[in-house]
Amino acid sequence: MKSRIFALLVIGATAIGLAGWVGCSSESEATTVEVKLSSMQCAMCSNTIEKALKEVDGVQSVEVDLEAKTAKVTFDDEVTSVSALEQAVTKTGYAANDKKADADAYAKLPSCCQVPE
Repeated sequence: MKSRIFALLVIGATAIGLAGWVGCSSESEATTVEVKLSSMQCAMCSNTIEKALKEVDGVQSVEVDLEAKTAKVTFDDEVTSVSALEQAVTKTGYAANDKKADADAYAKLPSCCQVPE
């Protein structure tokens, strides 16, 4: 009986190992990009942008750097795209890469979050 259980365990482990080796894994590769946030002004901006990015389906992590005015975003590229990330940011009133902020959303931002003129 013990030898049958052992044999089944060995067969199962081998099958799992082979499935991963031949590319049958259900895990997809994560993609990490840097999004430029030229209109980000303060910590409130940073928090708003981070929250918006984290709400995008497929996003795994977000690291916003206020000083560098960037966000490092790791996501599943089978679920979302850089364009969707940019759209999430622009809808909150901020520029993302070369995409301009939504004008209506920008107008509703607190004065500390708007670019000084």
